[in-house]
Amino acid sequence: MPHDDAPDGRTDDQERFVAELVAEDAEVAGDIVELGTDTWAIHGHIPVDGDVILAEFGTFEQASTALDRLPPNERDDLGAP
Repeated sequence: MPHDDAPDGRTDDQERFVAELVAEDAEVAGDIVELGTDTWAIHGHIPVDGDVILAEFGTFEQASTALDRLPPNERDDLGAP
């Protein structure tokens, strides 16, 4: 899991991973969940597994930045699967 002192490359990898999931029909919930100390997640829905954590970040700001970089039409709240 990336943390505040993690290299930027790990955060970039998480951002790319979320973008790849979206390209493969994952739906992003559009909110950020605190999982624990220094662990924030973007969650969403994928066809096979349902609701899942799509990516984890060390800070709220990193998760927020990743979410903001997604195309606007992919940030809608989850609807019924």
